[in-house]
Amino acid sequence: MADLLFEIGTEELPSWYVKSGGEALVVLVTQRLTAAELAPASTTGYATPRRLAVWARDLPASTPRRTVERRGPPASVAFDESGAPTKAALAFASKNGVDEGALERRADEKGEYVYASIEVGGEDAAAVLPELLAGVVRDLPAPRKMRWGDEPTAFIRPVVWLLALFGGEVVEMEAAGVRAGATSRGHRFLAKGEFTVKSAADYATALEERFVMADRAERRQATWRAVHAAADEQGLTAIHDDALLDEVTDLVESPFGVLGSFAAGYLELPEEVLATVMIKHQRFFPTRDASGQLAAAFVGVSNTSVPDVAVVRQGYEQVLAGRLYDARFFWRSDLRKSLSQHAWGLSGIAFQKELGSMADKTARVGETVGQLLDALDLDQTEAYAAAQALPIFRADLATEMVFEFPELEGVMARAYALAEGLPVATADALLGGVSPRTHEDDVPASAAGAVLALADRVDKLLGFFALGKRPSGSADPFALRRDGLAVARVLGARGWALPVTTLVEAGSAAYAGGPVTASTDVQQAVVEFIWDRVASLLLDNGASVNVVRAAIQGSVTVIGAARRVELLRALMALDEMPDLMALYKRAANLAKGESMAVDAQAFDRPAHALGANVRPALFTEPQEAPLLAALPAAQHGVHELLAAAKSQLPGWDLRDPAPRRLTGVADDLQALIGIKAPLDAFLDGVLVMAEDSGVRRNRLALLTEVVRVLRQLGSLEQLAGA
Repeated sequence: MADLLFEIGTEELPSWYVKSGGEALVVLVTQRLTAAELAPASTTGYATPRRLAVWARDLPASTPRRTVERRGPPASVAFDESGAPTKAALAFASKNGVDEGALERRADEKGEYVYASIEVGGEDAAAVLPELLAGVVRDLPAPRKMRWGDEPTAFIRPVVWLLALFGGEVVEMEAAGVRAGATSRGHRFLAKGEFTVKSAADYATALEERFVMADRAERRQATWRAVHAAADEQGLTAIHDDALLDEVTDLVESPFGVLGSFAAGYLELPEEVLATVMIKHQRFFPTRDASGQLAAAFVGVSNTSVPDVAVVRQGYEQVLAGRLYDARFFWRSDLRKSLSQHAWGLSGIAFQKELGSMADKTARVGETVGQLLDALDLDQTEAYAAAQALPIFRADLATEMVFEFPELEGVMARAYALAEGLPVATADALLGGVSPRTHEDDVPASAAGAVLALADRVDKLLGFFALGKRPSGSADPFALRRDGLAVARVLGARGWALPVTTLVEAGSAAYAGGPVTASTDVQQAVVEFIWDRVASLLLDNGASVNVVRAAIQGSVTVIGAARRVELLRALMALDEMPDLMALYKRAANLAKGESMAVDAQAFDRPAHALGANVRPALFTEPQEAPLLAALPAAQHGVHELLAAAKSQLPGWDLRDPAPRRLTGVADDLQALIGIKAPLDAFLDGVLVMAEDSGVRRNRLALLTEVVRVLRQLGSLEQLAGA
């Protein structure tokens, strides 16, 4: 057994690739070694801005030897009438490196064939590794690979050196125009030059001695410690931001925190503006003082230590001061106009050529919001906030601040609204209307913001679908899947019993009479698209495909589908459920011609008259009456389960798992399962398709009632046999 150490040294890697590249290298090396029958006992990956490396432990010295059998031509072809080998047999023996006398004749169901037993394996690992590692360099996945000089091998950045050691000896290989050796390189500034690595076990320690923290997790912790220590110099607390910490970690090989400051006058800017300038544009960590207020100080992370830290600090402060000066200028300039005045500028901002300007879009959104407010019956405060926000919705797109910092859209609308003295609810609605923009963003906090967000997203989906610009495969240039996910998440989080079709119809009405119309086919396509996004969210949270299909096909509202998923997951955990689903499928097949659509609004609809179409007087078999008698208990169990789901799961962001499992429903589950025995007896002992038409229709009506009761939980056909 011996260890393999393989390091790819490069020019500075993009920060967004360091982590994923290091992980991909470990996966690829492990896969290739395993395929070559040199599987390691364990692996450790290393990743810094200048290197990707992997330590594979306890590789075998050679591939295992084994005997394999290869089938050749039929015996009738391989040997002549006298039993002498023909040219076909001789060629087969030569190809496989065996003597013709070693060939075996063996008969099986396909006939008699010639076989050769061959010893394979036993190759030295040192002989296998050169080609294997060269292939790793060539095939390591990365977006936007580049080529340099005359080198044909593409890599994400030019390869500068390769380190390849197996059992302490150099692996003689070449890749990307570079020959591997036993040397690596330390920190670019603090430990210039090459150094020899003696063994894989010494690798990380040797780098650390040369100011390189190769272990990314350790470097991330060290980076945060450096930030915290720098802020603590002035009694401040650094604001923790995971995304920023990840990015900074992958920008440095050794972190050194530097505390800087800016003029206190810039604190007049909204906190979100200051944070955006520092975090997004300068990669600085904002700080807070002892009272929790944003301080006029920040922490930058340097990749090197210098004798005079003041030089680095001054550089950081100067570049930040320029950005803050611009931001304050934009802030003050924008405040000279009201949001209503800024909204006039939306007519000069294009949304999409055929769909008009942003002013045209917000006008359509306004019409849609009006219909949604009628459908949702929101309380007066939220409805007023939505109505007050509509004329100035997305007006911040016309401001100088958002033009310079597009990521602040919505945030600046709220800030400018508050600066004007508008109600907080209206300001929150303006921000909520553009949320969530990414999977990580939260859904709107207010109902008014949620209505705006739904109307805005549905308008975009309908418009682009009407133009034939829907996503295909992995291509989604207009981020329509993100909009569909936003619709699903907002509807789930609010817990609104708003049918998806109603939402889409409200949006399509706003297109009536315009240059682009949302036809019935377009509306149906958008509805299906939104349901696909709902399904993807539910599947991501661990629900099975069959459960999700059953829930969605049994629902018209997003929250109804999400609740049904939780109900069906509870049901599928019962031992009796597979048998009940098999019986249900038989009953549903027999009653297929009857009218029994899924009660997709069972969460909000009172029970229908149970058994109204069944006539007990026509019962002729002893199994019929018990099944009818079992229906009320099953119906009660279903309704109690639906009520429990509605009360315990009022609504949640479908990006996340359900906030709780259903509790207190054991008795209701058993009441539902109680229909299994009489249904089983009925299907086994009663001829449903009786010759007497009246008896036949009565028995079908009884089965239809059973199916109707159970189908309130979803389209259970999807679960039969699951």
